[in-house]
Amino acid sequence: MKKVYQIITIGLLSLLCISASKLNTDPIDFLSVGKNIEFNKESFELKWSSHPSENYYKQEYLRKDDKFPKFKKMIMVEAIEGEISGNQAAEVKIMELENWKKKNPIVKYQKIENKEKNEVLLDFILTDGKSIYEWNIYRYQNQKSKSGNYLVLYSYSHRGYITNKEEEAKFFDSVKEIKADLINKVNAISLPNVKTK
Repeated sequence: MKKVYQIITIGLLSLLCISASKLNTDPIDFLSVGKNIEFNKESFELKWSSHPSENYYKQEYLRKDDKFPKFKKMIMVEAIEGEISGNQAAEVKIMELENWKKKNPIVKYQKIENKEKNEVLLDFILTDGKSIYEWNIYRYQNQKSKSGNYLVLYSYSHRGYITNKEEEAKFFDSVKEIKADLINKVNAISLPNVKTK
């Protein structure tokens, strides 16, 4: 359970704990998925990466004009080595979201299972309780390769920086408008086969 928890918590924590060190880090492509990712006709460049433990890797991609900590869109690719299913990972994330929701009613989520591909997708909205609102699509996939068995997380984050109720309403309206299309696009991506270095 500890390994499962490790990869799930990081998405929530990143909302609140964008480190200043990210601004000066020379990112390494630990997972061999490339330093550039194209999504929804936009280019994302590897801006930060981490290998915090022996079996866990995290990479974050931003558009050219987005900067840490105040970005608007981000792609994350994470991998943890071991026998962890996407469904296990999603259930732990849902548990976290339910706990978060007790203090913050804005938190909402839905789980979509693709039994044919043995994958799980979560889409959810959360906030730091102040001004940052974030909509995420998490797609979990199990991969097997010569370098090991991995649970891979591919995620898309879309942020709004809210100062009043009108901006909040606009953010929710914009998410509602693009939600179905982007979920389908994340679901249709051929996820990169991770190879750890």
